[in-house]
Amino acid sequence: MTKLRVAVIGAGGIGGTHLRAYAAWPDLCEIVGVADVDLAAAQARATEYNTTAFADYQVMLNAVQPDAVSICTPPKLHLPIALDVAQRKIACLCEKPPARTVAETEAIVAAFEEAGAILQFAFCHRFHEPVRQVQELIGQGKLGRVVQIYNRFGFRFDRAATSWFTDPDMAGGGILIDTLVHSIDIFRALAGEVVHVDAAVSTTLPVQVEDSASLQVVSASGVIGSLNCSWVTPVSEAEFRVWGTEGEAIIDYAASGGARYRLAGDAEWTTLPAQAPDRFVLQAAHFLSCVRHQQRPKVSGADGIAVMRVIEAAYRAARQRALLSV
Repeated sequence: MTKLRVAVIGAGGIGGTHLRAYAAWPDLCEIVGVADVDLAAAQARATEYNTTAFADYQVMLNAVQPDAVSICTPPKLHLPIALDVAQRKIACLCEKPPARTVAETEAIVAAFEEAGAILQFAFCHRFHEPVRQVQELIGQGKLGRVVQIYNRFGFRFDRAATSWFTDPDMAGGGILIDTLVHSIDIFRALAGEVVHVDAAVSTTLPVQVEDSASLQVVSASGVIGSLNCSWVTPVSEAEFRVWGTEGEAIIDYAASGGARYRLAGDAEWTTLPAQAPDRFVLQAAHFLSCVRHQQRPKVSGADGIAVMRVIEAAYRAARQRALLSV
């Protein structure tokens, strides 16, 4: 079987993660290039993965002619790069958030649909084994009817004030669009489409965007979700809790095992085994399989648009809350 030729655009932290994930599948793909406007950063990654570095992604696409690429740049650059990739009919794994706005995301999706090329958005938590285990518990009816979901992703982001993540033009917003985008996607995977959004945001750091945010969402089936993230809380959790009429399940990102659950009448928690590779490696495998077999990814363009609609609704709700408090 001929290996797929893959390239990565963006040599920062997440670009390195994508390279590591592709390198885990040497029988499936060959890394043929990495591009970054910071050529030194691209060269460092290229040396690590025995490939070629480029300062211009268009030069790279023309030179190495990959079958697939990962876009691992700040969100402002997703749309122009994605349009170039789609025009060349190259399959694309695009990092989150899909773009800065719904309109930009829709333009990306439309370009790949018109080109007939594969597009997958990098909502990596869909491939996290404990998330998939809780999906199965819900699907099997073990938790009964799901009623409430709680999530918190909190940590201290030491580089926040000096990085592009807090540049509103480059990032499209703050922690709501950067981190809660994952929370929204996980909620959708567990509870279905979001039909109601309320939001509150705050800013503690000397930055122009929100560094803490909380959403209350409701799914079409009536599941209530409380989704919370912060860049300024060093003692915190990374977890999801799901309550149903017959039990509770927990996805604890700090735990070494899989998901754990306890049903009505159980004296103890049951912890499921976790044996799969990490979510980035599994995400890469799924993307490569979709490219190989020309199949629609399980995290499609439609998912990106749906998540971005919730993001935009949350920002509108937060602005309205601010106006009402004056």
